[in-house]
Amino acid sequence: MVGRGAWLMNSRLRQVTEENLAICYPDMDSKQRETLAKNSLKHLAMTAMELAPIWQRPVTAVLNAVVEVEGYEDFKQALSDDRGLIILAPHFGSWEVIGLYLAQQARISIMYQPPENQAMQQLMYKARSRNGASMVPTDTTGVKALLQALKKGEMIGVLPDQVPPLEGGGFAPFFGVPALTTTLVKKLAKRTGARVMTASVIRLPHSGQFRMVFAAAPEAIAADDELEALTALNKSVEDTVALAPEQYQWEYKRFKKQPDGERKYYQK
Repeated sequence: MVGRGAWLMNSRLRQVTEENLAICYPDMDSKQRETLAKNSLKHLAMTAMELAPIWQRPVTAVLNAVVEVEGYEDFKQALSDDRGLIILAPHFGSWEVIGLYLAQQARISIMYQPPENQAMQQLMYKARSRNGASMVPTDTTGVKALLQALKKGEMIGVLPDQVPPLEGGGFAPFFGVPALTTTLVKKLAKRTGARVMTASVIRLPHSGQFRMVFAAAPEAIAADDELEALTALNKSVEDTVALAPEQYQWEYKRFKKQPDGERKYYQK
């Protein structure tokens, strides 16, 4: 109902969603794209509604909702590699579940952006770390912590689809359109030789249950050439989105920064 309301009110969320889908799926039939936009808003509302239960319920109760796991053996094999494991978790599906699940499997350090509100910051930190995850901020201290964890052969978690500061990223195609993309994953993977995988949690329809999917990321993520590496990183996100396009958060202004001379988006 909340997602439907956001559509009917022609909210800013709807406008950004429609623009992003037009950018990324220019050849899609307009009616099909409209349906996808409506479903995306519904899943965004589900993400918001799930937040309190995921943060507040016992970990066991949350993880019991994960009834299917795809690629688990590959994940366990990568986890056993003493070079460390980088997990990429895009804003897709019920992504808040991922940290709790991974912390149940092994020691993990997860990078996050602390909110400005101190009360919210404390609530977020407590909720996300309650299963043993080490939460590190998106600054130089956090990067150092991730590097040290990988050198110990541990696992780290990174959001690969956030727009970074200009000094922390480079432009690479995302669905064929330039997008400012973090260089952190490339640098960490290149420096440590760590394995890189994506992790996603997909909502199963009308059940309150989830399917966890692990997949190997393209090896080119650690390429010497920056454009090649960042293109591979974005490809890993595209492959995740393809699992269930309606569950990706198209409401985020992924293309808000563009190279000089390129078309500017989100002008409404």
